[in-house]
Amino acid sequence: MIERGVPDRAAEVFSTAGAWLLSDAMAGLIALFGERLPADRRGGDDLWLHLNEELPDWVASPTVPGLSAGQVDLLRRTLAIEREVADDFNFRDDPAGAYRERSQARTADFSDAVREQVLEFATTLGLVGTSEPRHRSYDRTLVLGGGYRSPLLRARYAAQLQRNGVDLGELSFLGSPRFLTEQPPEQPVADTYAPGATDEFDLMVGAAQTEFGLHPVAVEFVCGCASDADPCPAWPRRDSTHAPDTPPAFTHERRVDLVDSSGALRARAYSAGTGRPPHRPQTSDTFDLWARSAGPKAGERVLVVTTRVFVPFQTFDALRLLYLPYGLEPDVIGLGAEWGDRPETAEYLLQETLSGIRSARRLLIEAAETITRIGAHRPPR
Repeated sequence: MIERGVPDRAAEVFSTAGAWLLSDAMAGLIALFGERLPADRRGGDDLWLHLNEELPDWVASPTVPGLSAGQVDLLRRTLAIEREVADDFNFRDDPAGAYRERSQARTADFSDAVREQVLEFATTLGLVGTSEPRHRSYDRTLVLGGGYRSPLLRARYAAQLQRNGVDLGELSFLGSPRFLTEQPPEQPVADTYAPGATDEFDLMVGAAQTEFGLHPVAVEFVCGCASDADPCPAWPRRDSTHAPDTPPAFTHERRVDLVDSSGALRARAYSAGTGRPPHRPQTSDTFDLWARSAGPKAGERVLVVTTRVFVPFQTFDALRLLYLPYGLEPDVIGLGAEWGDRPETAEYLLQETLSGIRSARRLLIEAAETITRIGAHRPPR
């Protein structure tokens, strides 16, 4: 049975993604590197794809059943844009092929003029400055994890919004088993609000304690395991090529209730398993776990609290994983550099523009497959 509204949502995200991808600001940013906003360009290798990603076979076809000519054109142009900027915008690549966290990204020898132009275009694209909620009341609020300062600062922003009268609804903190890094050293900062933390999940719990006065009860393994010492037998990617190289902790899903001083349940924290072995989980993994666990209902407003530089890519992730399948209405907001979280350097802004392009491409492919799948189930007229 096809859920009413899904075809319209799938078509709508093409317009949303296209407005950002094909904007004058995106064209200007790409032009800084001697390129132009590309038209359809097929062929070539797929080395520009991110961390073992693969494109579906139908992407290479000249037509896609169920999609309009405009939708096919946007999908082709999105792939072409990603190919064009995959090198120029990427500062987390490593000659040895090692995975780098954002805090370990390299720097570039940009002139001051180029840096100023990157900042101008990135501001127009929505990566700069603190953003405010669109509404005064939400059914649910998701505070996203990431890094070692972000959990505390994002929780602080959410608490500030609540004090200022924004109804957050049901509160959740989304994290992962991402380990703290030694270079740069993250433990000293983490210990200021989450003493003894070993991963991002611990940081989310510590942030909830510090900013909302909430305390964890017993941690539950959503996957049904007793510990994370061994790989989870229920992990969906257990048979993938890179599964043997994945840390066992990355294969499990956890949840903990967060209660106030009276013992009343006020929030939950989640830790997702990874969908991209052997690497740590990412935003999309945490959205997926939360949606499967929390039982959201179509039409609910969901406030997502993050850092502004990540708003475009996490908006596209939210549209793909919360809006498209569940009919939720995500409002993704972020705190700016003045909060002391992420820098607004040219390198960082370019890197997260690339993240936004990649996320938009994933959204469009999911929407295209949704439209095609629904079309195949429609009776002939």
